[in-house]
Formats: sequence, structure tokens, C-alpha cells
Amino acid sequence: MKFIKTFEDWKGVSPELKAHIDEDLDLTNSLFRLGSDAYCKLFEEVKQYWDEGNIILKGPSGWMAKNLEVGKDAVYKERGGNQIKVKLDSPKRGGKAKFIVYRNSGRTDKEGNIVAKKIEWGDPSTTVKNDDPGRAANFWARHGCDKAAKMDPMKAGFWACYGPTLFSKQLGIKSDQPW
Repeated sequence: MKFIKTFEDWKGVSPELKAHIDEDLDLTNSLFRLGSDAYCKLFEEVKQYWDEGNIILKGPSGWMAKNLEVGKDAVYKERGGNQIKVKLDSPKRGGKAKFIVYRNSGRTDKEGNIVAKKIEWGDPSTTVKNDDPGRAANFWARHGCDKAAKMDPMKAGFWACYGPTLFSKQLGIKSDQPW
């Protein structure tokens, strides 16, 4: 991340964002645990400065700021009718598959809460081995990760292809290399 102007010009910059810029860290390798309240607050601040054109984001961070709502509160209605609070676009291990993430469905409930869609992906009985270039290339080709359809974060295929690059630390994956 790079600020376009000096910090003296931006009196509202948090010490956390300043530390990230000083350390040349981006949203994919943050000082904070991905999905934590501190990370979500940093993400929102970065997104605000990015929307205003005051910060330059390199690599996947620019795409994240434009397309994801990391850490935003939402509700998800389980099959039994229970409603649980969730954080959007913060993938984690669990569910019937290896990983789950909640996405904004575009709807709100009666109370005005964002209603989330649950997306699950990955075989829980296998390990992610994207640190091996041969296996990564095979996965990329087999799943068609370079196709435009895989750029839709409402689909499990997007998270399978790009989750390791965007959220390797949070998902407990050895490598942040893309499939």
C-alpha cells in the first residue's frame, strides 16, 4: 500500500494503517489476524482511502478493496430456522466442506441486517498443496481458474481458486501462491 500524499496531509490516518504502510504490508499479509476486529477495521479504513483515490493498492489488495466486504456484520439463517451473526468475506475452516465463507446475498431482513449466503468449498479429507508448482498448475488447469466465471465471489470456485492467495494465513495454508 502506498499513500499518495504525506501523512501530515491526512490527519485521520490510524497508527495501524501507518504501520502497515511503513512496513510495506498489504491486506493479504497484515499485522493482524485476518478476520479479527482489528483487521476488519483496517480493511474498512483502507477501502475508504482507496475509494477516495488517496491510496494505491498493489496486487490482490486492490481487487479485495473493490469487491469484498471483509468483516462487515451480517446474519445467516440456518436450516433449522436459527439466525446467527456472521462476518462477511472472512473465510475459515469448517462446515461440511473444508472451508466456509459468508457473502452478502444482496438482501436485508426486517431489522435491516444484511442477509448472508453461505459458500462452502474444499474436500475436508485432503490437504492444500499449492506450494508445489506442479500440483498448483494441475489444480489451476483442472478447475479452470483462469476463466472469467471463476472471478465471481458468489461461487465456491472463486474461493477455491483465489482463497489461498487472498487468505492463506487465515485458512492455515502453507503458501500464498495461487493455484
